[in-house]
Amino acid sequence: MLWLSAASLLLALVLALGSLFYLVYRDWRDEQQDNLIQEVLWLEQSLRMHLEGQQEWGDTLSREIEGGAIDSLRFARQASFYLRENPELLTIEQVDLDGRVLRDQHGTRRDGRVLRGEEFDALWRANRLLRPSYGEPYQGGDGKYRFDLAVPIVHDGKPLGGLRLSYQLDLLLFNQVPWWIASKNSISIQDLSGKILASKFDPAERPGTVSHQTSFDPPGYGLYLHAVSYRAGLGLTLPVLSGLIVLLVSALLYAAWRIRRHVRERAHAEQALAKEVSLRQAIEDCMKSGLVALEDEGRIVRVNRAFCDMLGFSAEELVGQAPPHAFWPADDHATMTAAIAAVRDNRQPEQGFELRFARKDGEFIEVRLYATPLVEADGSQRGWIASLFDITERKRQRLALNASHQRFLTVLNGLVAGVCVMEESGGLLLYANPAFARLWLTLEPDGPCCVLLPGLQEQPEQDEYGLEFTTDGGTSWFQAHRRRIDWVNGESAWLAILADISEDKAREGRELAQQERLQNTSRLIAMGEMASTLAHELNQPLTAINTYAAGVSRRLPAALELPAGVREAIQAIAEQAKRAAQIVSSIRAFVKKHEPQLERVEPGPVVLRAVGLAEGLATKAGVKLQVEQDLGRCLLDMDPVLIEQVLLNLMKNAIEAMQEAQTKRPRVKVRTSIGSAFWRVEVVDNGPGLSEAMKSNLFTPFYSTKPDGMGIGLNICRSIVEFHRGEFGANSTVAGGCAFWFTLPLAKPE
Repeated sequence: MLWLSAASLLLALVLALGSLFYLVYRDWRDEQQDNLIQEVLWLEQSLRMHLEGQQEWGDTLSREIEGGAIDSLRFARQASFYLRENPELLTIEQVDLDGRVLRDQHGTRRDGRVLRGEEFDALWRANRLLRPSYGEPYQGGDGKYRFDLAVPIVHDGKPLGGLRLSYQLDLLLFNQVPWWIASKNSISIQDLSGKILASKFDPAERPGTVSHQTSFDPPGYGLYLHAVSYRAGLGLTLPVLSGLIVLLVSALLYAAWRIRRHVRERAHAEQALAKEVSLRQAIEDCMKSGLVALEDEGRIVRVNRAFCDMLGFSAEELVGQAPPHAFWPADDHATMTAAIAAVRDNRQPEQGFELRFARKDGEFIEVRLYATPLVEADGSQRGWIASLFDITERKRQRLALNASHQRFLTVLNGLVAGVCVMEESGGLLLYANPAFARLWLTLEPDGPCCVLLPGLQEQPEQDEYGLEFTTDGGTSWFQAHRRRIDWVNGESAWLAILADISEDKAREGRELAQQERLQNTSRLIAMGEMASTLAHELNQPLTAINTYAAGVSRRLPAALELPAGVREAIQAIAEQAKRAAQIVSSIRAFVKKHEPQLERVEPGPVVLRAVGLAEGLATKAGVKLQVEQDLGRCLLDMDPVLIEQVLLNLMKNAIEAMQEAQTKRPRVKVRTSIGSAFWRVEVVDNGPGLSEAMKSNLFTPFYSTKPDGMGIGLNICRSIVEFHRGEFGANSTVAGGCAFWFTLPLAKPE
C-alpha cells in the first residue's frame, strides 16, 4: 500500500509538471502574438500618418501653384528638398489635364513627356474627384512595385492638372519601418492573392509561426501590411523544468527508501517501548499516591491505579478527558481552571494546591496536588505530571482545632469598641482586634508595634484606669479604659478598651451651637422690632421738619435780602428731611419682608450720590475717594435709597478701617462694570485687609472688630443685595487691601 501510494504520487507529479510546461508554452505564444499585433498596428498607424503628412504638403503646394506663387525654379527647389527628406519618393511632377509633364524636381520639362496607362491612373481619378487620390500599385521599369499620389490643381471648381508623387514600396518599408520592429519581425506588403510586392527582413533569421496582417490604406486597392515574427526559443525554461522533474522524482524514490527503513526501525522501537511501558505500569500501580499525566491544555494522558481508586473512575473513563473533567465539582470549575493556568505559567505554590475533587459516587474528597513538568529527551516540554494525596481526614481535624479559636476571635472582632493587649512593662502590642486597628493603629494589628496610648502608662499601681482624649485638636475623641490581666503566657499584661466618642462630642457641640443661634435669632428679632418702631416714630417728626422747611421757604419774600446760603440751607433741610423719610420708609419696608418697591433707574447717579455723601467723612479722615464708572448705559430694577445705604456703609467701613490702621496714603476706589446679565460694583481700599478669622466670621451676626460696632452692618448690606436678587462678597487684593463687591441683575426689556 505504501509503495502504491508512492507510485501514484510520482505519476501525479509528472502530469502536473507536464501541464505546467504546456501552460508556460501557451502563455509565451500568446504573449508573442499580442506583441506582434501591437507592433503591426503601430507601424500601420505610423505609415498612414506619414502619407497623410505628405498628402497635406502636396495639397499646400497645389494651392500655391494655382495662386501663381510658384515658378519653375522654386518648384524644383522645393521638390528636390522634399525628395531628399523622404527617400521613399521617386519623383514629384506637375502634370496638365492631358498627362503632359510640365515640371519636376529638375525644373521645366521640355521633352514633351506624356503619362500613359498606370502612371496616369491616379491623376485621372484626382481630376475627376477634385481631391487627392491614390493609384493602383504597378511595376516600374526596374521591376519594383510603385504607387502614385495625385493632388489636383483646381481653379474656380475646374481642374487645371495636378501634382504626381510617385512612391516605391520597398523604399517606403526600408525608411519607415523602425529597427526595433525589423529586428524581430519580417515585414512585407502583399496584394489580395498573397503576392509580396515589397518586404523588409533579416536574411540571418528564420521566420516563425506567429504572424499578423492588416490592411494598408492608404493607398488601399487590396494591399495588406503583413508581419511574421522570427523564430524564438523558450530559453532555459524547458531545460529547467526537465531538470526539476528529474530532481523531484529522484527525491521521491529516496523518500520511499527512507520510509521503508524507518518502518523497520519503528518496529524495533515499538518492541523496546512495550517492555518499558510494562515496567513503568508495574511501578505506578504499586504507588499509594495518585498520578496523572496532563497535556498543556489539561487533557488527561495517563493515570495510575491509585488515582482511579481515589476517585472511583476507571482508567478508560479518565484518559482522553479535556477540562472540565468528570471529577471536578460543578461549582469549582473556575478554581480548577485557575490551578491549571497557574501550573502552565509555573506559578504553583511550594506547598502545592489544596483542591476538592468529586468521586464517581457523589462524595467529595480533599486532595493536595503537586505538579512537575513532563520533559522529553530533546528538552521540550509536552505536559505535566501531577501527584495527589488524600488529605480529607487531616483537613477535618485541622478545621476542628481552629473552630474554637475562631469562635473566640469572632466575638472580639465583632465588638465596636477597640480591644488590645499590651505588655505591662514595655508596652509591646500583644493583640488588637480590627476595631482597635481602625481606631488607632496605622500598621498591621499583629505587627510588633509598641503602642503608648496617652495616660495608660500612668498610675501603674491602679489595676483599672480610664480617661478621655483627642488626637487631632478636637475632631476625633476617644475614651480609653485599662485593667490588668494575666496573659496566655502567665505574665501580667494590660487589657485596654478604646471607644470612639467623637459623635457624642460632636452632638454636644451641635447643641451648644443651636443654643447660640437661638440667642442670636432672638436678638435679631428684637432688633427688627426696634427698627420697625423707630421707623414708625421717626416718620412723623421728619414729615414735620420737611413741612416747616417748605413753609419757611414759601413765606420768605423773594425780594427779601438774606445772608448768602440761607435760602440754599433751607432747601437742603427740606431735601435731607425728605431723604431721611425715604430711608426710614425703606428700612421699615425691608424689615417687614414684603415685596420691594422697586423702580427702574440708571445706577450711575445712585453711585455718585452715595460717593457725595461719603466725601465729607473721607476728607475728614484724609482718605482719597476715587470713582471709576463704566460709561455704558444700563437700567436696574432697584430701591435707590437702599443701594445708596449699602455703598455708603461699605465706603464708611473702608475709611474707618484704614484710619484705625493708620494706612499711608489711604485710598478708596469705587468701580462699576456692566456685564451681559449683571451690574457689578466694587469698593476697593489699600488698608490692612482681612485676616482668616475675619473672613470666617465676616457675616456672623453681632460679630464686629470695632469697639462700638453692633456686628449687623454687613449682614444688613448682604440682605439688601439679596433682597434685590443679587450677590454679595468680599476678598483680599494682591496689594494687601480689601475688596467688597456686589452684583445686581440688569432689568429685562419691556
